[in-house]
Amino acid sequence: MEAALAVRIRISAARLPPSRRPPLNLTLVIDTSGSMEGEAIASARAAARGLVERLSAGDRIAVVTFASTAQVLVPSTELAVISRAAVLASIGRIEARGTTDLASGLARGLEQARLGRRAGSIDRIVLLGDGVPNDGAPIPGLVAAAQAEHLPIATLGLGLEFDEALLGSIALETGGHYTFAKDPDRVATAFADELFEMRQVVGKNLALSVTAGPGVTLVAMPGFAPVGGGLYASLGDLAAGDTLDVIIPVHLAGHRDGATVELVDARLSFDDAALGAGPQSRAAFASVKADADVAAVSASIVVDAARSQARTLAASAILDAISHARAGDRAGAEAIVDTAEPIARTAATQLADPELTELADRMLDLRRDLAAIAAAGRAALAMPMPSSAAPAAAAFAADEVEDRTRASHERATRVLRR
Repeated sequence: MEAALAVRIRISAARLPPSRRPPLNLTLVIDTSGSMEGEAIASARAAARGLVERLSAGDRIAVVTFASTAQVLVPSTELAVISRAAVLASIGRIEARGTTDLASGLARGLEQARLGRRAGSIDRIVLLGDGVPNDGAPIPGLVAAAQAEHLPIATLGLGLEFDEALLGSIALETGGHYTFAKDPDRVATAFADELFEMRQVVGKNLALSVTAGPGVTLVAMPGFAPVGGGLYASLGDLAAGDTLDVIIPVHLAGHRDGATVELVDARLSFDDAALGAGPQSRAAFASVKADADVAAVSASIVVDAARSQARTLAASAILDAISHARAGDRAGAEAIVDTAEPIARTAATQLADPELTELADRMLDLRRDLAAIAAAGRAALAMPMPSSAAPAAAAFAADEVEDRTRASHERATRVLRR
C-alpha cells in the first residue's frame, strides 16, 4: 500500500534586525509599450520616482524600459545628491509607445543588476508589465540565468491583459514576489513593499536542495526543479523575523509496523546579510516511524504542518486549473477543481483553517468562470502568431472574470511563495 505524506521544511530568520543595513542594488524593468499610455505610464513614473526618493545614499539604482526595443534609461548608478536628481529627471521623461519586447527588457535588466552587484549588497530586479510579450521564447533562459546567479525577480502585472502565468512563474522560480495590480495606483504600493522588504533582509540568496530517501518519491511543486534525484528551488531573500514554510509532498510504499522510514535530506545555502559572515549552509534530515495503529497515526499529525500542506495543495490546484483553462482545456480544468475543492473544504473544517476555507471559496468562483476562460484561451490559440512567438494568451474573458481569475492566481502564488 502506498502512502501520501508531506514534508515541511521551516526556515526562520532572527528577529533582531542588522545593526548596519547592507547597500541595496535595485533594477527597475518597466513596460513602456503603447498599452501603458495614460494613467498607467503616469503611475509607473510616479512610483519609480517615489522609490528613488526613498532609497538611501550609497544604494544603487538602474532603470530599464522596454517597448518595441529595450533601453537602459539609467545605467546602474550609486545614489548621491547629484546622481539622484539626474535619475529622477530621466524617469520623468518616460513615455509609452510601441509593442512589448519583454525578453529584451529582462535581458538588459539582468545586465544592469550584475553591474550593480557589490560585496554584501541586497540585489533585486522589479519587473512591471501590462501585456503579453512579443516573443516569449528567450524568457526561460533568462529566468534560469537569474536563478543560477541568485538574482530575485519581483514581478508586477498591471491591468487585465498581461500573461499572469508568465509573471507568476518568473517570480516563483527566482525567489521573488508576484503582485497583481488591477489599478495603476497599486504600482506605488507594490514598489514600496518591495523596498521595505529589501531593507529588512538578514539572509539572502536562499537555495534549497532536497534529496529523497530510499523508496521515497518527491512531488515537484511550482517553483521547484528536478535536479539529479532530488529537487532544487531558489527561495530569494528572508527578512528579519520572517518564517518560510516549504511543503514538499512525498509518496512512499508501505513499511512494517515500527520501521523507521527515511524521508528526505535537505540542505539550505544562503549568504549572511546581517553580520556579513559570508556563505552559510544548514542541513536537516526527516524520518517517520511506521505505525499500524490508525488512531496513533492520526494523533501524531502536526496541525499547523497539516494546514500548510493543505494550503499548498489547494494553491497548486488553483494554478493548475487556470493553466489548463488558459490553454482551452475546460474539461481538464474543471476536473482539477472538482477534485481539489472538496478536499480543501473538508480539510478546512477538520483543521479549523479560515485561510483554507478562503482558498476553497476561490476554487468555487474559479469553477464558475472556467468556461469563459477556456473559451478565451481557445480563441487566443486560434489567432495567427509569428513563428518565433511562444504561445500566450492574446484574448481574454470579460473584465470581471479576468479580475477574479488574476486575483486568485496572485493569492495562490503568494501561498506557494511563503
